[in-house]
Amino acid sequence: MRPLSAEERAALPVLCQGAALRFLLTRLFDWLNTSPGALVTRKDPLEFLRRLRFHMAARDEHAYGL
Repeated sequence: MRPLSAEERAALPVLCQGAALRFLLTRLFDWLNTSPGALVTRKDPLEFLRRLRFHMAARDEHAYGL
């Protein structure tokens, strides 16, 4: 393990936004397009909408406790 650089700390909010958006869209797609009897477990996409909103409000690494 190593400490995060200043550039990595500065990029943390936007990287987390991207990750939350990716999971939100994947879950939303599965929620809307899962056929009956499919072996896919539909998961609530709104969980990642809440996370995305948190990351969008984060201004710096201090929002993450760093």
